[in-house]
Amino acid sequence: MVLESILNPKNAEDKPWHVFIIAFFYTLVAVFFAHKLFPAQASILSVALVTILFVPFFQKLFEVEEEKEDEAARKRIKGNLFSRHRQTISVFSAFFLGTAISMTFIYIFFPEFSGAFSLQADTVRQLNPAAAAGAAYNPDASFWNYFANNTQVMMLVFIMSAMFGAGAIFILVWNASIISVFSGFAIQKLVGQGIPSYYAFAYGIPASLGSIALHGIPEILAYFIAGLAGGILSVGIIREDFGSKEFHTVLKDSLIFLAVAELMVLGAAYVEAVF
Repeated sequence: MVLESILNPKNAEDKPWHVFIIAFFYTLVAVFFAHKLFPAQASILSVALVTILFVPFFQKLFEVEEEKEDEAARKRIKGNLFSRHRQTISVFSAFFLGTAISMTFIYIFFPEFSGAFSLQADTVRQLNPAAAAGAAYNPDASFWNYFANNTQVMMLVFIMSAMFGAGAIFILVWNASIISVFSGFAIQKLVGQGIPSYYAFAYGIPASLGSIALHGIPEILAYFIAGLAGGILSVGIIREDFGSKEFHTVLKDSLIFLAVAELMVLGAAYVEAVF
């Protein structure tokens, strides 16, 4: 695939900025084609196209990570579970931010493509009616609402990743598109106050992301970890013999990752509800 010729999954962990840049431009292309091909369904098709473009890349990345599990089971590499896979989280983060910022860029500077975000805009208004006015806090939500919803998303990420390899990428891209519209609402509020679009964009992106960073960072990281856990397990089921030492290592580490992700979701829900 063209993407793999541009960025080798084996080297991606050392080049998160490359992942960010490629995600940014590939998202521009995906939204453009979604809008031109099926404008009425562009909001979901754009997410699907970004997913299709990056699934082979992440599948290869999961295979690289599963090889590390093999090496750990055979005592050929040292380090704990998190040190072995910490760089992969940077790849997820770069991909997520590149996609979200690219979609925000389109939302603000190409209003003719607004149909590509109709579902996302409706979702943001439904989850947080105050967001349309540029606010980050939803006074009607509770800890249990946040916890139940985020746990459901996390489990979907894990299950789709385990069943379809990199299938969780769709949910991650969808969440990135939700955040892009949330940021877009905040930027539009600044533009409405008379601030030029480019200045509003430059200020609004960090300001809007910062407003949800306290709970958003652990929440999104939980999704990344759950996706990594499912991806490693998916490759391990295919590659390893059931009952082998290597398979037990993959299964154990995947469950540890999933437990850590759930604890992060718990903490994020508490922070979001209280603060």
